[in-house]
This record gives sequence, structure tokens and C-alpha cells, in this order.
Amino acid sequence: MIGSASCTRPLHQALIPLAVSVPPAALFIRGKTGHIEMEEELDTAPALERQRPPSIDYLFEITNFSRREIQQLYRSFKELWPNGTVALEQFQAIYASIFPNGDSKSYAELVFRNIDQTRVGSVTFLDFITNYSKIAKGTVDERLDWIFTLYDTNKSGYIAYNEIFHVVKSMYQMVDASLQPAALATICRQHVKIVFKNLNIANGGRINKEEFMQRCRADAEIVNTLEVFNSFSTGLLNF
Repeated sequence: MIGSASCTRPLHQALIPLAVSVPPAALFIRGKTGHIEMEEELDTAPALERQRPPSIDYLFEITNFSRREIQQLYRSFKELWPNGTVALEQFQAIYASIFPNGDSKSYAELVFRNIDQTRVGSVTFLDFITNYSKIAKGTVDERLDWIFTLYDTNKSGYIAYNEIFHVVKSMYQMVDASLQPAALATICRQHVKIVFKNLNIANGGRINKEEFMQRCRADAEIVNTLEVFNSFSTGLLNF
């Protein structure tokens, strides 16, 4: 995770935090064990005011998950949010339970906004599983694209200093709420400065998605780190 030594290996820790793999995997599966029965459909029980997901066949076609994995993920999702949607405050509450020593509200909101691409203020199972598929089992380009959009907080098509600083700050706060504001700002400035250097971004400059992806693909350490997501997520699903 992120700590005081993170500036020694800044690029992949700043751009590809392991925390990115926590949503949605550990959030929805954490603590759940036991046999999951196979179902033809994700949900056949009638319910009032429930957001029903698409068919399991459709989700199998558009994601990289097996039918059994889709069923497991849906069972966990439905246990937490029986009506089929999750609001920002609920999403933040899950993060708070996983990172009890930090203040995860800001980072949780960044991830939530990245999943809620339609900006409706809530996340459905379809939103969740399509985003998780990119991070857990997507190609390198799909994962980098997802991470770029996380950093592109104003959705301008570029990421600049203030956006990287905001994400890095949120990551530090998530794992350690005891950092004093002045110390936190100093650490984050150092972190972002090294990120800019390694991504070859001029002072005061910005980077677009194509440049970001090209430079990340050229860094073997980043590519190797992306592979961690697959093994991490696979382990969570094999219960």
C-alpha cells in the first residue's frame, strides 16, 4: 500500500495503486464464504422497486467473467444492496469498513464517479461488473483507460498536476488519517513531482490519454503491476 517509502517507487504506486483493485472485488466479496448455487438467471424472485440486472447470458457476452463468477458477484452485490443500486454514501461506508485507519471518503468518491459514467448518482450491478471486468480481467489498454479516467476528474481528456495531486492525496488519506495537513501536502507534492518526471510531463503541463497509455505501456514495472489485479481478483472469486 501507500506509505512514506512510496516515493522510492513512485510511478506505479501513484498511477496504479493496489487500492484500485479493492473496488469492486474486496468490497463486495469480503467476508463471504461457502457454496454458491448455480442459477439460470441472476434473480428470479419478484421484488418491488428493484433494479434488475440484464440476463446472465448478456453479462457473459460483454464481460470477461464466467457465468459462475457473475453469479457470485451478483449474490454479494444483492446482499449489500437488495434494491439493486448503491448510492455514494453507501459506497463510502463500505470503503470506511475496509480502511478503518484512514479517511477514505474522497478516494471512494473518485472510484464511485468513475463507475457512475452516466452521472445518475447511483451504481447498478451492470455498472459495477462492466467496470470490474476491465480492472480484473481486461487488457492492459482497458486497465490503463480505466485508471486514466479515474485521474481525469474533470473529464477534459487530459490529466494535470492538480488532478494527480488530488488523487494521490486521497490515497494517502485513505490509508492514514493521522497525517497532518502540512506533512501530507509535502509528501504529495514530492510524489507528484516524481510522477511528472517519470511520465515526461513538463512543469505546468498535462498529458492526454494516448500519451499516458503509451508511456505506461513502455514501463515494464507498470505492466507487471497491472497483472497483480488479475491474480488478486481471481483469489477473491475462488471461494
